[in-house]
Amino acid sequence: MTHVLLVGSGGREHAIADALSRSDDCKLYSFMSSRNPGIVRLSEEWAVGDICDVVSVAKWARARKIEVAVIGPDAAFEKGVVDELEKNEVLVCGPSKAAARIEWDKSFARELMKKNKISGCPKFISTSDAKTAAEFIDELGGEVAIKPSGLTGGKGVKVVGKQLKDGKEAKQYAAEVLSANIGKLGSVVIEEKLEGEEFTLQAFVDGRALAGMPLVQDHKLAFEGDKGGNTGGMGSYSDANHLLPFISARERDAALDIMRSTISALAKAGSPYLGILYGQFISTAHGLKVIEFNSRFGDPEAMNVLPLLEGDFAEIAGRIGEGKLARSEMKFAQKASVCKYLVPEGYPEKPLKGEPVEVNEGAIAREGCKIFYASIDEREGKLVMLGSRTVALVGQGASIAEAEKKAERACTYVKGKLFHRRDIGTAELINKRVAHMAALKGKGN
Repeated sequence: MTHVLLVGSGGREHAIADALSRSDDCKLYSFMSSRNPGIVRLSEEWAVGDICDVVSVAKWARARKIEVAVIGPDAAFEKGVVDELEKNEVLVCGPSKAAARIEWDKSFARELMKKNKISGCPKFISTSDAKTAAEFIDELGGEVAIKPSGLTGGKGVKVVGKQLKDGKEAKQYAAEVLSANIGKLGSVVIEEKLEGEEFTLQAFVDGRALAGMPLVQDHKLAFEGDKGGNTGGMGSYSDANHLLPFISARERDAALDIMRSTISALAKAGSPYLGILYGQFISTAHGLKVIEFNSRFGDPEAMNVLPLLEGDFAEIAGRIGEGKLARSEMKFAQKASVCKYLVPEGYPEKPLKGEPVEVNEGAIAREGCKIFYASIDEREGKLVMLGSRTVALVGQGASIAEAEKKAERACTYVKGKLFHRRDIGTAELINKRVAHMAALKGKGN
């Protein structure tokens, strides 16, 4: 049996654990920042500790003769957990600290694209000076996105017309990012505002070869109708043909080419990329643009694609660590999927904490759905919410409509002071996306 280490404790990591558990030759060990009841059940052994204390993680892994590791959260990559595990002769499905910089330093990612003339890079500057930021905002007519360079848990980006009223508020937020050192890198990225439809493409990468997964659309805003503040993601959907209703195979292939060019640029810079590369793209009237890269599975996007994976994920992870991905085959079931996150009342600004949650797992299973536990703990046999996204319900079907209905019914079997976006995966919301994209492409012709 292969001893496999999972690092992380969120819904994404529960989905990873679930995929690994389907392997015939995997004994799972989990090192978590909090006790995820779903991961605990799937683990041979588990521990709770600081996942960013890379020496402690590696020591725990060494004592359990870990052979392969899969890392979930971005913060662990930034701290160099992959580098430390590799020193201990562990094959890791995840990039080194230097390669993962493509996520934890947005300035680096944009400069890499610019230097290597990689397609899809918007107009941008990276600066640590508020005056320079303000001048660039004026240059773009106030139509900008403001991004702290460092990690902010998916909640740091603000866009004019959404979280920001106008150019004046954009200048104020850019100054705030710099004065408060939001993202902890001392700089801010100012980019042109992009109008279009966003989508996520995730890929397995072994340093050279790249294999794409089904496309997914995430929903970042908290409330139905795409309103409210930014979240880590309220849910997502994918289609049975592995595209999206408003994204063509040609656009998907163009996104893959951008990711291949990025992998080549990192290798050329001496930082070969191994692991999962997440590309967030936007289709605009003027072609495909890159919103950002992440150095790991998305949350919730992992919950859409991993249950569809028909290959042996433990084997795939090991081959990625060896740099031999090209010798393995990745296949995904031809099914649609819809993921809906249940989150505490008050989320994201003032979420409830410590409130009880009741889950009827049997009823959810009878609906043909999966449940992934996230920011939740089990205390004295009872589940309690910890204050962030709590549980995710995932439905599958021959169509998005079928998968959505299953996921929505599954949500009724979770009780507590929670809410979710009922519109994710519905025909009404998807048709708006399709119409929006058609109108934009009509303008671009």
